[in-house]
Amino acid sequence: MAQSVEIGEIRLPVAEAFRISLENIRRRFTRVAITTASVTLGIAFFVSLMMMASFQAAAGGAGIQPYMYWLLFISLLVCGVGITNSMLIAVAERYKEIGTYKCLGALDRHILEMFLMEALLVGGIGGLTGYLVGLVAALVYAIANPGVGIANAVRAMISGNPSIPLGNLMPASVALFALGVGIAVLLSLIATLYPAYYAAKLNPAEALRYEI
Repeated sequence: MAQSVEIGEIRLPVAEAFRISLENIRRRFTRVAITTASVTLGIAFFVSLMMMASFQAAAGGAGIQPYMYWLLFISLLVCGVGITNSMLIAVAERYKEIGTYKCLGALDRHILEMFLMEALLVGGIGGLTGYLVGLVAALVYAIANPGVGIANAVRAMISGNPSIPLGNLMPASVALFALGVGIAVLLSLIATLYPAYYAAKLNPAEALRYEI
């Protein structure tokens, strides 16, 4: 009886995909920096708006208003479209590189993994930076406006004055950190799905013949 021949499975370790993603980011730093900046601005707007609403609620104000959710949705939608456009450009720039990977044995899921890893890095960095920028912007706005009720809340938070109910501000800031970074990562991954899928399905022969 003829014996079956086992063919080894081609694998791309997570550490190697992470290294390749870092190298791609380093070689295309300007484009990645612009994409990360768009994520940062979107998350900063989200965090600052939500934080100022928390200040207002702690000082006895109305808190977040329904129209603010529409502003947040539109800003994050614009951010997502920008990420998708940037990743499509990245795919066009790397046609020959993707074709070379496939000729060397890379599978569709490996190409997909590399692009999603890059999106994960962009989302994580942009989310963290956006949270810090948004938090600072909310604090500066509150302190610079003494006529607004949130100014008293911020000063009370800094001085530790127990006469003003601020017990929910610290949990709110921690929750906003997790929410902001989570939204940035999720948004980056969702916005990269189509470009990554498109890159994974490229024909290696056609990719190698492509000229920018």
